Amino acid sequence: MKGSPARTPGARRNAHYSAVVTPGKTPRRQALARLAADDPVAAILLVLQRAAEPMAAADIKVALQAGGVTKDDADRAWRSAQRKLASSDSVVVEDRRYRWAEPPVSATEALDLLRAGRLPAARRAGLMEILREALGDQPEDAEETARRRQAEIDAVRALAELASEAEELAVNEARAEALIHRVRARVKRSGLEPIERAGDETTFDRKRHRPISGSIPDGAPVVVVRPGYIWRSSAEEVLIAKAVVEE
Repeated sequence: MKGSPARTPGARRNAHYSAVVTPGKTPRRQALARLAADDPVAAILLVLQRAAEPMAAADIKVALQAGGVTKDDADRAWRSAQRKLASSDSVVVEDRRYRWAEPPVSATEALDLLRAGRLPAARRAGLMEILREALGDQPEDAEETARRRQAEIDAVRALAELASEAEELAVNEARAEALIHRVRARVKRSGLEPIERAGDETTFDRKRHRPISGSIPDGAPVVVVRPGYIWRSSAEEVLIAKAVVEE
């Protein structure tokens, strides 16, 4: 009986990452391919998050291919992302091998990070992919898709109206007090309530305040640098952003 032909290193890598990175689920393969097309950096960061050990450039490309990305697209993704990966706080480069520098993120943690905001686009896309996988990449029905789209349009319209009013007031050299009053009245319509007011003096509360630098003990006198916001709906209360303070 003839023995099985020996596999090349590249073939072995393909088999390894097909098992480790993409366990044969078609939606997951499609998701990685879509992400690589939209944001190569985010796709490679996601590969590194899933990897059990540091990866060389060739390993990353093979992992992308195992996730449904074509060889040409994997090469283009690597060329586009290589320099950004080297300067990313989330990636450590050692002896030309790349590894994820942060602990794995659960779906709940990913949702909390996205709610907190102020994330780079690549990080945001990676967290969204974690949420999609947790949900099983299930397609939404037409009614839910329409509701989600309308909610997004309403949110963007409210932001556009706020930006328009603020610019109008600024051009007309409105007083700062008038501008703040108009902004707060506008955001209140969306269920947002401010935490403190810039310039106010108060005492530090770690649940509502974030130091501009260093650490501050609870109860210490502070000055508000930037207000925070809480979003209240009929069902829940969400801390959108803490007020930024300094001693």
